Amino acid sequence: MKNILFRLTLIFMFALPQIGFSQNNADFELSYEINVTHPPLSVSKARLTSAVTLSDLNRNYKPSWVKTYESVEVITFHKGKLKKAVGKSEILTTEQKTLLDQADVNTNIDIKILYFPENNLVQNDLKQNNFSFKVAPENEASFMGGPVALKKYLKENAMLNLPEGCFQKNALTAVTFSVSSKGEIINTKIFESSNDEDIDAVLVKTIANMPNWKPAEYANGLKVQQDFVFTVGDMRSCVVNLLNIRPID
Repeated sequence: MKNILFRLTLIFMFALPQIGFSQNNADFELSYEINVTHPPLSVSKARLTSAVTLSDLNRNYKPSWVKTYESVEVITFHKGKLKKAVGKSEILTTEQKTLLDQADVNTNIDIKILYFPENNLVQNDLKQNNFSFKVAPENEASFMGGPVALKKYLKENAMLNLPEGCFQKNALTAVTFSVSSKGEIINTKIFESSNDEDIDAVLVKTIANMPNWKPAEYANGLKVQQDFVFTVGDMRSCVVNLLNIRPID
């Protein structure tokens, strides 16, 4: 009998540290994490270098909409000067690929497409389809000490200071912020409120008071600002779809 009581006591002791993060819903796993937010269109340098077609640059582009191309322009900056390379199909020309590879870092690359759409109309008018994107820095901004140190900081400064059960199933609170080119935490604000001013204040303070990060950096050494979001709650929430939290294309 004593052995049984001893085992039950041990089980309770090991379970105790998790009680503070329990929720009312058994199927709800509380999540708290920081993710980089990318613009709707951004690509890695590796993908840009290997691109062969317009679809390689923009997965949402539909070549099936096009009957014939009038022109395809790649427009961007090279050594501070605006440059343009023109083709006449979905397949990128050698000149266009060279310009893409030589585009100045942290600048927009614009694609301007003039085409006749694929349809059965007698009068088939010329249409235009444009899109723009940036090349993401090779090295994302990072918390000093790495992911483990970041998780520890968030737990100690945010999660342990929140009341038990304050987050419910399908609810997600989001705090957006930026890491400047100097590694400073800036532009901290509530994107999606918890509907509790005290909880929001704890989360904003946790982010605003973080120590400096190592800033995002391109391969050539240029350091740039990068945007992030701190989420707390249920990652199945539809709010996630508004945050542009995704792997880089």
